[in-house]
Amino acid sequence: MHSSQPAVPSSRAFDWKRFLERHGSLLALIVLFVGTAVLEQLLIDPESRAFLKPQNVLNIFSQWSFVGIVAVGMTFVIILGGIDLSVGAIVALTGGATLYLLNAVAHNDASRAGVAILVAAVSALLGGTFLGWINGLIIAKGRIAPFVATLGTMAMFRALILARADGSEIRSSVPSFNLIGSLGLTLPRWFGGAPARLAEDGSILSPALPLTLRYPVIGFLLVAVLAHLLLSKTSFGLNVYAIGDNPRAARYAGVKVSRVTMLVYTLSGLTCGIAALFASSRLNSVSSSSSGSLYELDAIAAVVIGGTRLQGGSGRIFGTVVGVLILGVVGNMLNMLNVSNFYHGLVKGIIIIAAVLLQPGKARD
Repeated sequence: MHSSQPAVPSSRAFDWKRFLERHGSLLALIVLFVGTAVLEQLLIDPESRAFLKPQNVLNIFSQWSFVGIVAVGMTFVIILGGIDLSVGAIVALTGGATLYLLNAVAHNDASRAGVAILVAAVSALLGGTFLGWINGLIIAKGRIAPFVATLGTMAMFRALILARADGSEIRSSVPSFNLIGSLGLTLPRWFGGAPARLAEDGSILSPALPLTLRYPVIGFLLVAVLAHLLLSKTSFGLNVYAIGDNPRAARYAGVKVSRVTMLVYTLSGLTCGIAALFASSRLNSVSSSSSGSLYELDAIAAVVIGGTRLQGGSGRIFGTVVGVLILGVVGNMLNMLNVSNFYHGLVKGIIIIAAVLLQPGKARD
């Protein structure tokens, strides 16, 4: 007789579940990118096709770099098991305060522009950091649920800049401040770019334009790399994961939960300050009512799509970067297909819900 024993899975068997958990968002981005390229070939006139052009790819990076920087900070918050609804308001308040300080230091004197820009840049970083620290203080020391605490500070921070600007736009009086958000590094010619346009007689209609990697994109990538190292290579990062997985066990293990919580929200504020600097520079202005609007939703969406569990304890910065790109490609695809802006939120919502439903791990109620 043959004994009926359960089959023991081979240790060499490929773990598809773990593979999809770690790389599912990247596979989704690849499928989405290829699918969009195919749709363009089928539906768009050849002369209007631009999706696969290097400049379009860089434009996606550039347009979503501000949200991407904020999303990096949000990744720490969600891995911790928290949420930060105030990031958009922090961007608006910090950006507006930065421009007020910039104008005050420059005082319509062109010779003081350099000093004014330096002071403004430092103030943006310190201002965002301080506002994030306030969030952390309220949550860690006041023992208020992160959702409620940051919902309150969101309203407070937005009200402060609205009241100071009387609901209007704040403009920079230093034209060169725009260079931080609009310039960048010129890429080698073999990367692509717009070729020169020639007339039939050989004369130049328009010169060749090289590709430019703008400073906000460089800032986004640098912030992502540094955040990855902080999260994966330091005891602070390990503590963030531990608290998100089980706060009580982390406390019993000697982790200073309140201190780590304050640091995480302070870090989120810092990333908001960086985003505020680039965003206010890009337009040389800040709208007190609309700047940073919906950044919190886009950042949370990017983090969740990137595979970070809303319950906390799991997530990667690389996944968040991929999540940002997925949102950028989706928006680009919808614009390419002339889909009304009113439906963009519908598509984004479907993607977010699908990403949460496909997340493995803890059971949902």
